[in-house]
Amino acid sequence: MKPSIYIVDDQPQVLETALAIVAAVMPEAAITGFDDPFKALAAIKASPPDLILTDHLMPGMHGNQLLEEARAAAPNALRIIMSGFVALDKLNLITSAHQYVAKPFDAIQLKVMLRRTFGARDRVRDEGLQRVVTSLRSLPSLPQVHQTLLAELESGQGASGSIGQMVAQDAGLSAKVLQLANSPLFGRDYLVTNPVEAVLCLGTDMIAAVVLSQTLFKHYQANAHREFSPARVWNHCWETAALAQGFCGQQGLARPAREEAFLAGLLHETGRLILIDNFPEQFQAACDAARRDNSPLAPRLAETLGAAPSRVAAYLLDLWGMPESVVAAVSLLDHPEEEKAAEFTIASALYIADQVSSRDTPPDLFPPAEWNAAYLRSIGCPDELKHWTRSEKVQ
Repeated sequence: MKPSIYIVDDQPQVLETALAIVAAVMPEAAITGFDDPFKALAAIKASPPDLILTDHLMPGMHGNQLLEEARAAAPNALRIIMSGFVALDKLNLITSAHQYVAKPFDAIQLKVMLRRTFGARDRVRDEGLQRVVTSLRSLPSLPQVHQTLLAELESGQGASGSIGQMVAQDAGLSAKVLQLANSPLFGRDYLVTNPVEAVLCLGTDMIAAVVLSQTLFKHYQANAHREFSPARVWNHCWETAALAQGFCGQQGLARPAREEAFLAGLLHETGRLILIDNFPEQFQAACDAARRDNSPLAPRLAETLGAAPSRVAAYLLDLWGMPESVVAAVSLLDHPEEEKAAEFTIASALYIADQVSSRDTPPDLFPPAEWNAAYLRSIGCPDELKHWTRSEKVQ
């Protein structure tokens, strides 16, 4: 069956251009255009599409509002918002899109985005994960419009200053950014005290990762569940991220790999958040089973729901367009040996960091998973936990 795409823009010329570009990059799709968001919403409710691509600034209903309505009416539809300009202080208003694309369109970039977005869904081959994914009533949207944030940061020092001011307005985020900038990971011989300077020191990917994860966890802070402590999980993810980056440095991996390991560490528990939000009763049942058996929680969740939290997290990160190495590392978290690597990789760093952090800063009150010493031996690394110190973590 042809994938169906709805494109919404109140400007006829822009809509016509968008239709032509999408038809060119995805000729196999059935594409329908709407110049009125209310007509588009009616069509979405009547016949849910596979993907919605909508303008943001439209009279009567902004794109973010349309996608919020669409999320309830067509929960399985992929959602992309497009806009010519979004001010930095308005980024947090766009919360219903899986991805963001800037206008005017770059046909090649749009093609990559559409292929990757559909591919994320098509790559879900495990039957258990398919059942979980298709049963999700809600998925977190890409916080802070990640791609826009990266674009702003990469545009120059002025933009970095704007991001620094935005960071400074959030006490918790500011503290984490300064903590990271002053950590031993970067080996600076001076103290960074200003968020603007911290943004310049850390670079685009690191700042975007911290903002992304902080915003994601804030989204779930109000999620009441007696087995879930956002603060505990956030601390575990922060520790895991710092350790993963440090281990990559110890093993001689380049800076891009270290930064991707950091991002993977910050986001590797996203699946737990999604499962709590969508399946609270089944989540509680898994917790009860883990407590009776005095066993780790992740295997009980996989048994109860048919999909491990790490696989659910990887699906979301893939949908968001995160780097493939990050998606792979998170997906392989419970079974790193499936990578069949003969050397230390980002997946190795995340696995080891999560193991160490699960004992020092556990995400829950259940026992940690057993250490896979055979896997470490297979990639030529020390196979005892005592060899993996916390000396490289953020202090």
